[in-house]
Amino acid sequence: MLKTFISILIMVVILFTSFGCSPPVTTNSHNQNNNLASNETNKQIQFKDLVTNKNYKVNDQIEIGNNTDIVVKQDVWQSPIYWRSNVNILGADSQGNIITFNIENSNVESIDSDQKLSVLINLTEGRPNHVFAIKKFGDIIAWSECPHGNVDPASDTTRGANWGLYYTDLKTKKISKIDEYKGVTVPEGTQYSYLAPNQVFIALDHISYITFDYNPEGKVTSVIKLYTISTQKLEVLDYLNEDLSKYAFGYPRVSGDKVVWCKALVNPDGTYNGCSYLYDMKTKTRSKLVTDENIINPIISRNYIFAQGEPNKTFYDSEVCIYDIDKNQWVYKINNGYSQYKADHDVDLNYFDMNGNYLLWKTGVMRALVLFNQKDNKLYNIVSRSENKEITSPMLLDGGLLIWFEKPWGAGNTKPVYHYLFLK
Repeated sequence: MLKTFISILIMVVILFTSFGCSPPVTTNSHNQNNNLASNETNKQIQFKDLVTNKNYKVNDQIEIGNNTDIVVKQDVWQSPIYWRSNVNILGADSQGNIITFNIENSNVESIDSDQKLSVLINLTEGRPNHVFAIKKFGDIIAWSECPHGNVDPASDTTRGANWGLYYTDLKTKKISKIDEYKGVTVPEGTQYSYLAPNQVFIALDHISYITFDYNPEGKVTSVIKLYTISTQKLEVLDYLNEDLSKYAFGYPRVSGDKVVWCKALVNPDGTYNGCSYLYDMKTKTRSKLVTDENIINPIISRNYIFAQGEPNKTFYDSEVCIYDIDKNQWVYKINNGYSQYKADHDVDLNYFDMNGNYLLWKTGVMRALVLFNQKDNKLYNIVSRSENKEITSPMLLDGGLLIWFEKPWGAGNTKPVYHYLFLK
């Protein structure tokens, strides 16, 4: 049996988050910038090992916070406008309007408090493409697209060829192209061979992603890329020089002037052994975080790195490991021994996401919903565990918006309740 929830390998079809992909076809739209950034390899990067220390507070040793201290508003969505099957929630704007993406027509929409819908921008105007991956951060939206981005990648015979990567500022409505398909062919047996970037991440002035490109020796491989919006500079931070059939990169995430990502060996049984990297844009130093634990899939937020520990003692023992950069110390750990999880079997903490001060993770079969708050270093049991409860599709989105579905355990096809809340 393979491990069910694997986050280093890219999840292609996720409710509300993944879409199709579209090729970089030039359009006649007056507000599109088709001048691609140069694909620059950063040759000044210095490499070092950073030996880290451990002083964990584990599970219930971490203080539990009161939900009323972090929740601004909580309610349920009943209006059909939120239940449309062709719409994905991207987050909220500064006025609390819900920002959505319509998969069928590629429109970014806004829904106000009176459930009035307005179209903000069309992302693929003039291009015969479909959005494959999309992300919102403030007024910036970034996405990948390709001709068959609206179909199951397994049925796309082009494997996502002719993709393009774009971003827009909702204030100006200007669409700019960052990167595009280079005509590459991925080696046979590659762990993840779909060509279009299937996740894109935004952090203030930066957009990061993984794609396939040529390395300095002219070979096709997996590549970590970083785009700086203010300078329009696109640079390569790392090439995967190992066997693509055995190794994979984890997604690059940015905070301030630092970037994190990981590299891992994919074992035959579906487990992973890897390491995480911390890159400093100012010093051009890439540090390998050395630890005696198997830690992958990092996310960075200011002075904290949130990463996935993989003991690999079972297929269901992934845990949250939190590293304090300033202290050079692993300081918090949450796993299936936490009080909200220990009554259940096979609780695997994975698919981390970060927004503002908050970290969210999933646990496969979910009977509880828990957040970690970086601001006060507390855990918050947003939905406390219940035997008669099933939670699905939780998402922590831009604008401090948390959404999830909930229904009685074993209720079958019963329509769930669509919950949302806004975090401080």
